Amino acid sequence: MQMLQKLTLIFLGLLLFGLVLLLVWYRIDGIPVENTREFLIGNGYTYTQDKYGDLLFTPEASNGSGIVIMHGALIMPQSYAKSAAFFARLGYTVYLPNGRGRLSIAAVDKVAERLQEFDVKDWYFIGHSMGGMASLETISRHSINAKAVALWATAMPSNYSDQKVPILFIWGDNDGLLPIERFRIGQSNLPAGVEYVTLPGANHKNFAMYTHQFFDNDATIDWMEQIDFANQTTADFFARHQGKTAGT
Repeated sequence: MQMLQKLTLIFLGLLLFGLVLLLVWYRIDGIPVENTREFLIGNGYTYTQDKYGDLLFTPEASNGSGIVIMHGALIMPQSYAKSAAFFARLGYTVYLPNGRGRLSIAAVDKVAERLQEFDVKDWYFIGHSMGGMASLETISRHSINAKAVALWATAMPSNYSDQKVPILFIWGDNDGLLPIERFRIGQSNLPAGVEYVTLPGANHKNFAMYTHQFFDNDATIDWMEQIDFANQTTADFFARHQGKTAGT
C-alpha cells in the first residue's frame, strides 16, 4: 500500500511539473513583440480582430485575391502583422486564423468555413513552421481555390507529395528547429516541383515578430531583413501564379 501511495505521489508530482512547464512555455514562446502594434494601423488597409482571435487585414483597393497566414505552433497571429500589412497594401485580403491552443493545425476546418464568407475569387497560403503543414492540410481536405502556397521554415512529417498546387519553401540555414537533416527528410514528403530558397543566416523565429523560440539558434541577419525577404520572395512567387490553375 505504501508503495502504491509513493507511486501515486510521484505521478501527481510529475503531472504537476508538466503542467507548470507547459504554462511557462505558453507564457514565454510566441508572444507578439510590442512593434507589431505599428502594423495594425496603416495606409491602404484596415485591421479587425474577432472574438475568436482571428485577424483580418482588408485592403482599400482589393486585387480580388486573398491570403491566409497560418501561424506556427504557440505563436499568436499578431506576430505576423508586418507580413499581413505588406500583403494588404498589395491588394490582398489577408486572413490570420487563430488555432485552438495556439496550434494552427487545429484551425484547418474553421479556415475552410471562414473562407466562404469573403468576396475573394482565389486564395494563397503562407504557413510558418506548423502553419505550413496546416496550410497543405487545409487545401488537401477541403475544396478551396488555392493558387499557391509559401512554406516558411516548415518541418514536414506528413506526406503531401501528390499535392498539385505550386509550393515555395523558404528556409534559413541557421534554423535550430529545422536543421539540414530534418529539412532533407521533409523534402521527401513534398512534391518534386517545390521551389526552394535558402536565406543565409536566417533562423526559425525571425519569420515573424515574437519574443522567444525555444531550441532555436540566433540569426546572423537582422529580423527585419528576414521578414522583408520572405515577404518579397513570396509576393513575387504568388504574382507568377496569378490566374493559373493547380499543376500549370
